[in-house]
Amino acid sequence: MRRIEHMRLHEIPRAVRNPKEHDLDGIRASVEAFGCTVAGELDERTGRLVVGHGRLQVLEQMAADRVSPPEGILVDDDGTWLVPIVRGWSSRSDADAEAYLVANNRTTEKGGWEERMLAEVLADVRDADPDLLLAAGYTDDDLADLADAIAGADGSDRDEELPDPGDANEDIRPEVWGIIVTCDNETEQTRLLERLADEGWQVRALM
Repeated sequence: MRRIEHMRLHEIPRAVRNPKEHDLDGIRASVEAFGCTVAGELDERTGRLVVGHGRLQVLEQMAADRVSPPEGILVDDDGTWLVPIVRGWSSRSDADAEAYLVANNRTTEKGGWEERMLAEVLADVRDADPDLLLAAGYTDDDLADLADAIAGADGSDRDEELPDPGDANEDIRPEVWGIIVTCDNETEQTRLLERLADEGWQVRALM
């Protein structure tokens, strides 16, 4: 059964291998702004962390700096920070545990962003409170780069409308109305051409 349990910060065993790098400054800004809802997840089979290594590292830094604990952190009688950890999940093997550790980060990484909506959200956040933009992990420069990327994508995605060669020829070609008369032989064709020419028609022979 899943549950949240507050555990002593320095006593939470980390994964033996964790290839994920962390933006510690960004995580700290987020924790300071929003508090610590959940610090990580523990694998009951190994007793080690599978999610939340960066958050715990930041909390250790903050505790060492002797700052006030963020919202969501409890303090034991001896001053040790107690952090909320999700309990109740067990891996089936070491490979299973490491696969989940990677998947938890990789699925978020692969998801990407709907950039236009992201830009709108971040602009609204910045207008409401510039500090919240930083807490979300973005700067004004990042927002400007995002706007440039969207503008560039709009330009490259839009097919250039080239004039159709047929249309262009039609624009410069004068209107011509005509008829085709079928003759039984060359003699009839010649007599008809001569008669029409005498009447002022522009005519030409077709073979």
